[in-house]
Amino acid sequence: MGNVTQAIKKRLSMGIVRRNEIIRLIERGINTAYSIAKAMDLDPGTVKHHLDWLEERGLVESTVIVEKGRAKKVFRLTFPVEVLERVMGILDLIDVDTKEAEREIVRLVLEVCEKLENGEMSFDEADRIFTALLTLKTVELSEDVEEMLTLANELHDGNWETVTMLKSLAYEFR
Repeated sequence: MGNVTQAIKKRLSMGIVRRNEIIRLIERGINTAYSIAKAMDLDPGTVKHHLDWLEERGLVESTVIVEKGRAKKVFRLTFPVEVLERVMGILDLIDVDTKEAEREIVRLVLEVCEKLENGEMSFDEADRIFTALLTLKTVELSEDVEEMLTLANELHDGNWETVTMLKSLAYEFR
């Protein structure tokens, strides 16, 4: 049974690595399944699978354009790249040091709460950060951090009580 679990974990972590690379390529302007597959030396079907996964979760969106009489699907990021880079950094850290990744998530929660309170960020922007984090994470974290992430994913409601509860949970975790 242990080998099956390890195989599943390896497959999940490979998916994260590939999706992260796809996001970084789209950010650089390599934005069709074919061009991404070529850049990653992968089968276009594999890349399409990951692009569909990212699109279903709202991390990328596609449009069809006609170029030289041929239609092609072009992808773009729906999140600012700096948000995705921060999220990717946390996800990369999870594989190496879960406790440090959790501390980084708590720092992010406090930073977002502060930006909300100072009017430097909208509730929608804050919600998108945690939506990206929840969408891309594939491992269980501590109960406290999972609770924080679940609560942070409700920021789209624009409820200041949620911000207060998030801060309280983050300070308790520290």
